Amino acid sequence: MYKLYDEYGFSKGDIGLLFIAGFGSSMLFGTVVGGFADKYGRKLNCLLFALLYGLSCVTKHFNNFTVLMVGRLLGGVATSILYSAFETWMIHEHRAVSRTGSAAARAPRWRW
Repeated sequence: MYKLYDEYGFSKGDIGLLFIAGFGSSMLFGTVVGGFADKYGRKLNCLLFALLYGLSCVTKHFNNFTVLMVGRLLGGVATSILYSAFETWMIHEHRAVSRTGSAAARAPRWRW
């Protein structure tokens, strides 16, 4: 991303702000995404990841600091979801299957 921002002509300070915004957004919203998944569902949270990350990627096509900042903020939230929601969704589904006694429930736990 640094090279892209550099090609757009942003200063090192502006590029630093963009990176700090992305990591800071992930830090702040990382505490919220788990609760969102618990309240609204893990699958919806994973779909939200796809939407937010897709929008974050679209913003990279604009040479506008504000648009790029919004993209970094969206990317930070999406990253928080990425590192929590998919794993918890898989664990939740595995436990649901385990209660039904299907063949997947008898699979060794280390594989999950």
